[in-house]
Amino acid sequence: MKVGFIGIGVMGRPMTLNLLKAGHNVTIFARHPEKPEVQEVLQAGAKLAPSPRALAMAVEVVITMVPNSPQVEEVVTGSQGILEGARRDLVIIDMSTIAPSVSRKLAESAAQRNTHFLDAPVSGGSQGAVNGTLTIMVGGEKEIFERVRPVLEAMGKKESVIYVGPSGSGEVVKLINNMLVGTITAATAEALVLGVKAGADVETMARIIGISTGASWQLANQFPMRAFNGSFQPGFMTDLLHKDLGLALDMAAENQMPVTMTALSRQLYDMARAAGYGRDDYTSLLKVLEEIAGVEVRIEQDK
Repeated sequence: MKVGFIGIGVMGRPMTLNLLKAGHNVTIFARHPEKPEVQEVLQAGAKLAPSPRALAMAVEVVITMVPNSPQVEEVVTGSQGILEGARRDLVIIDMSTIAPSVSRKLAESAAQRNTHFLDAPVSGGSQGAVNGTLTIMVGGEKEIFERVRPVLEAMGKKESVIYVGPSGSGEVVKLINNMLVGTITAATAEALVLGVKAGADVETMARIIGISTGASWQLANQFPMRAFNGSFQPGFMTDLLHKDLGLALDMAAENQMPVTMTALSRQLYDMARAAGYGRDDYTSLLKVLEEIAGVEVRIEQDK
């Protein structure tokens, strides 16, 4: 298919490369085309459009992967936005994590222009984007989801590309997932720091917890890859998880639902951002707790 992509970043770069590998004809829009990641995508065969409007005129499907709700709104409904250049039956797939209410509003705006809008946020981080194994949760029209399934399956595992309901549903499920990401990571970091402070070995703790009832995806994957080696190289930045937890708190307020653990976890990520770790991986919360306790939770890399 003729696919447009807006948002060539940590996630968007490998996602676009996987679309090209799958044989799709890809056109991109980038505010800074000189950036290395954009140049890599262009060298792999993508074409460059001068604006979202121009991009929409050239394709059947437009994917957006940008950081927040205002940026998605600007790209879709701005004066040079996608809807200004949209042909009838264009499909817009927003794969960002934004407020469900904004997704619903954009779906209504798209329908008024005889186009379609799907909210399709992802889980799996940068490694999942590289491997083409993302979990993709899709809200919107079921018929349109089926139409663009080949595009989505170029970026995610077939069994993990899942239709979840009407507009906004994908974002709801994603925010629920990230509530758990945030709270599980915070609890894991806190427990490990206490364990080290009390004299336990990090590698031994991780191995035993990993085969016990305290096991989690975070401990098995994110901590070994990003934290135990001290790199904190982002698969998913602290700033972005902090944003998502804020969206979850907003959603909870709209639904008059107390989410005390999420609120407390977000305060801990506030501390990580205040300490300068906003652009590090979200496991950098560990460093905040380490500094309080005066210990480090690391595993020697030659072990």
